[in-house]
Amino acid sequence: MAINSFLRSDWYGLKPVLPIASGGLYPGLVPELIKILGNDLIINFGGGIHGHPDGTLAGAKAARQAVEATMQNIFLSDYAKDKIELAKALETWN
Repeated sequence: MAINSFLRSDWYGLKPVLPIASGGLYPGLVPELIKILGNDLIINFGGGIHGHPDGTLAGAKAARQAVEATMQNIFLSDYAKDKIELAKALETWN
């Protein structure tokens, strides 16, 4: 978090950097990532999408659902009640 704070500080007119989170990520981590890094970030899910038990498309949907829930300030567990892809992702990795 200290590195992120430093990289977002005033760099005397230079454009800010865009944080990228990567490594061991899955949809259940989205709320914490956004809390730490802010809304403008890249999340490299990798295995958190391709490792979804129902395949890559379901993994991508689960990731998107996690972002949607987080941006609406809805707990993932609540949002997952009618989103099967997110529910399975949370069941798999939490």
